[in-house]
Amino acid sequence: MAGIFLDRDGVIIRKAPEGEYITQWAEVEFLPNSLEAIACLHRYGFRVIIVTNQRGVATGKIQVAKLKEIHRNLGLAIADHGGVVSEIYCCTHDISDSCLCRKPKPGMLFRAAKEFNLNLADCWMVGDTTVDIEAGKKAGCKTALITQAVELTSDIEKPDLLAQSLMEVAQQLLIPS
Repeated sequence: MAGIFLDRDGVIIRKAPEGEYITQWAEVEFLPNSLEAIACLHRYGFRVIIVTNQRGVATGKIQVAKLKEIHRNLGLAIADHGGVVSEIYCCTHDISDSCLCRKPKPGMLFRAAKEFNLNLADCWMVGDTTVDIEAGKKAGCKTALITQAVELTSDIEKPDLLAQSLMEVAQQLLIPS
């Protein structure tokens, strides 16, 4: 089974305004067709794994219990639409912590590959920033960037696929070549 790593904010749910964080379930707003896209990817045989930086925990803007509640409800909403998320990996460190899990470092992807016996060369990393793409490239994954206006500045940041939504990514991946 191939894996597909999804960033959370900007891919599945709407991002909080710059400098702010989603701190409770009531603030979660799903992006159009993201739940249906996850269900399609799951039905097609992808192991869906969410990998998300959540620095707000380190800065004290969100409590771990609230983050877990958001992720539990996220999984339930995805399941209600026919999708399955195998795991949600979350880096709660601050930028200055120099951890190995905060994207653009590929630690969360390496951990998931080990725990789910995934061949990273067969996996996709889908994100909405070049940080996500860089993490995917460092892990050896194929990459998809959800964007409407991001300037790509270096080879490591160039995705294998560009799309405007997770559903468009799913449609492109599921079309037989």
